Amino acid sequence: MKRTIFVVALSVAGFIAVWRFEPGPVHNTAVAQAPPSVAAPSTAPAPPASTSPSSTPSAPSTSDSANATVTTQGTPESSNYGTVQVQVTFTGTRMVAVTLLQAPDDGRALTALPRLQEEAMKAQSADIDTITGATETSESYKTSLQAAIDARGSR
Repeated sequence: MKRTIFVVALSVAGFIAVWRFEPGPVHNTAVAQAPPSVAAPSTAPAPPASTSPSSTPSAPSTSDSANATVTTQGTPESSNYGTVQVQVTFTGTRMVAVTLLQAPDDGRALTALPRLQEEAMKAQSADIDTITGATETSESYKTSLQAAIDARGSR
Protein backbone atom coordinates (compact mmCIF):
# COMPACT_ATOMS: atom_id res chain seq x y z
CA MET A 1 0.00 0.00 0.00
CA LYS A 2 2.83 2.41 0.86
CA ARG A 3 4.45 1.73 -2.50
CA THR A 4 1.20 2.56 -4.35
CA ILE A 5 0.85 5.92 -2.61
CA PHE A 6 4.48 6.76 -3.47
CA VAL A 7 4.00 5.84 -7.15
CA VAL A 8 0.76 7.83 -7.42
CA ALA A 9 2.38 10.89 -5.77
CA LEU A 10 5.35 10.76 -8.17
CA SER A 11 3.02 10.32 -11.15
CA VAL A 12 0.98 13.37 -10.15
CA ALA A 13 4.15 15.43 -9.65
CA GLY A 14 5.43 14.39 -13.10
CA PHE A 15 2.09 15.19 -14.71
CA ILE A 16 2.04 18.67 -13.17
CA ALA A 17 5.60 19.35 -14.36
CA VAL A 18 4.71 18.39 -17.94
CA TRP A 19 1.42 20.30 -17.83
CA ARG A 20 3.13 23.52 -16.67
CA PHE A 21 6.01 23.23 -19.18
CA GLU A 22 6.60 26.27 -21.43
CA PRO A 23 9.04 25.78 -24.31
CA GLY A 24 12.18 27.89 -24.44
CA PRO A 25 13.49 29.85 -27.42
CA VAL A 26 14.00 27.94 -30.63
CA HIS A 27 17.07 28.98 -32.58
CA ASN A 28 17.08 29.72 -36.32
CA THR A 29 13.30 29.97 -36.78
CA ALA A 30 13.59 33.00 -39.07
CA VAL A 31 14.22 31.07 -42.30
CA ALA A 32 12.42 28.09 -43.76
CA GLN A 33 14.47 25.53 -45.63
CA ALA A 34 14.97 26.54 -49.25
CA PRO A 35 15.86 24.17 -52.06
CA PRO A 36 19.63 23.74 -52.53
CA SER A 37 19.57 25.83 -55.71
CA VAL A 38 18.24 28.89 -53.85
CA ALA A 39 20.01 30.32 -50.82
CA ALA A 40 17.66 31.71 -48.16
CA PRO A 41 18.69 34.91 -46.36
CA SER A 42 20.22 34.38 -42.93
CA THR A 43 18.63 37.42 -41.30
CA ALA A 44 15.28 39.05 -41.73
CA PRO A 45 15.11 42.72 -42.72
CA ALA A 46 13.11 45.15 -40.62
CA PRO A 47 9.43 45.22 -41.62
CA PRO A 48 8.02 48.28 -43.35
CA ALA A 49 5.91 50.80 -41.46
CA SER A 50 2.79 50.22 -43.59
CA THR A 51 0.35 47.42 -42.88
CA SER A 52 -0.66 46.67 -46.45
CA PRO A 53 0.95 43.82 -48.38
CA SER A 54 3.80 44.90 -50.56
CA SER A 55 5.90 43.20 -53.14
CA THR A 56 9.43 43.87 -54.21
CA PRO A 57 11.23 42.19 -57.08
CA SER A 58 14.49 40.60 -55.93
CA ALA A 59 16.05 40.47 -59.38
CA PRO A 60 15.88 42.75 -62.37
CA SER A 61 12.93 41.95 -64.56
CA THR A 62 13.67 40.16 -67.78
CA SER A 63 11.62 39.09 -70.73
CA ASP A 64 11.31 35.66 -69.05
CA SER A 65 9.21 36.75 -66.06
CA ALA A 66 7.90 33.19 -65.54
CA ASN A 67 11.06 32.31 -63.62
CA ALA A 68 11.72 35.70 -62.02
CA THR A 69 12.48 35.79 -58.31
CA VAL A 70 10.01 37.95 -56.40
CA THR A 71 9.77 38.63 -52.66
CA THR A 72 6.48 39.71 -51.10
CA GLN A 73 5.50 40.60 -47.56
CA GLY A 74 2.31 39.65 -45.80
CA THR A 75 0.40 41.91 -43.49
CA PRO A 76 1.36 42.01 -39.79
CA GLU A 77 -1.33 40.04 -37.96
CA SER A 78 -1.84 40.60 -34.23
CA SER A 79 -3.23 38.20 -31.65
CA ASN A 80 -3.22 37.97 -27.87
CA TYR A 81 0.20 36.30 -28.06
CA GLY A 82 2.03 38.69 -30.40
CA THR A 83 2.30 39.81 -34.00
CA VAL A 84 3.14 37.51 -36.90
CA GLN A 85 4.33 38.75 -40.29
CA VAL A 86 5.92 36.68 -43.05
CA GLN A 87 7.89 37.37 -46.18
CA VAL A 88 7.71 34.90 -49.06
CA THR A 89 10.24 34.49 -51.85
CA PHE A 90 8.93 33.07 -55.11
CA THR A 91 10.79 31.78 -58.14
CA GLY A 92 8.18 31.76 -60.85
CA THR A 93 5.03 30.60 -59.10
CA ARG A 94 6.83 28.36 -56.59
CA MET A 95 7.48 29.44 -52.99
CA VAL A 96 11.18 28.89 -52.28
CA ALA A 97 11.45 30.53 -48.83
CA VAL A 98 9.17 31.73 -46.06
CA THR A 99 10.82 34.14 -43.63
CA LEU A 100 9.39 35.45 -40.37
CA LEU A 101 9.65 39.23 -40.12
CA GLN A 102 7.72 39.44 -36.85
CA ALA A 103 6.95 36.64 -34.42
CA PRO A 104 5.96 36.15 -30.78
CA ASP A 105 9.06 35.53 -28.65
CA ASP A 106 7.63 33.15 -26.06
CA GLY A 107 5.01 30.50 -25.40
CA ARG A 108 3.83 27.77 -27.69
CA ALA A 109 4.34 29.92 -30.79
CA LEU A 110 8.05 29.10 -30.58
CA THR A 111 7.41 25.47 -31.43
CA ALA A 112 4.45 26.13 -33.73
CA LEU A 113 6.07 28.60 -36.15
CA PRO A 114 8.75 26.25 -37.53
CA ARG A 115 6.08 23.60 -38.12
CA LEU A 116 3.84 26.14 -39.87
CA GLN A 117 6.74 27.19 -42.12
CA GLU A 118 7.45 23.57 -43.02
CA GLU A 119 3.80 22.88 -43.81
CA ALA A 120 3.52 26.04 -45.94
CA MET A 121 6.55 25.00 -47.99
CA LYS A 122 5.12 21.50 -48.50
CA ALA A 123 1.64 22.77 -49.40
CA GLN A 124 2.91 25.73 -51.47
CA SER A 125 -0.11 27.64 -50.16
CA ALA A 126 -1.67 29.04 -46.99
CA ASP A 127 -4.08 26.09 -46.83
CA ILE A 128 -2.36 24.44 -43.85
CA ASP A 129 -3.58 23.02 -40.55
CA THR A 130 -3.49 25.03 -37.35
CA ILE A 131 -1.19 23.84 -34.57
CA THR A 132 -3.01 22.64 -31.47
CA GLY A 133 -2.22 24.90 -28.52
CA ALA A 134 -1.17 27.78 -30.79
CA THR A 135 -4.42 28.39 -32.65
CA GLU A 136 -4.30 32.20 -32.62
CA THR A 137 -0.67 32.26 -33.75
CA SER A 138 -1.47 29.71 -36.48
CA GLU A 139 -4.38 31.79 -37.76
CA SER A 140 -2.24 34.95 -37.76
CA TYR A 141 0.51 33.10 -39.66
CA LYS A 142 -1.92 31.77 -42.27
CA THR A 143 -3.52 35.21 -42.78
CA SER A 144 -0.13 36.92 -43.26
CA LEU A 145 1.03 34.12 -45.57
CA GLN A 146 -2.13 34.42 -47.69
CA ALA A 147 -1.62 38.20 -47.96
CA ALA A 148 1.93 37.61 -49.24
CA ILE A 149 0.68 35.04 -51.75
CA ASP A 150 -2.08 37.40 -52.88
CA ALA A 151 0.47 40.21 -53.32
CA ARG A 152 2.45 37.91 -55.64
CA GLY A 153 -0.69 37.19 -57.64
CA SER A 154 -1.35 40.88 -58.22
CA ARG A 155 2.03 41.37 -59.92
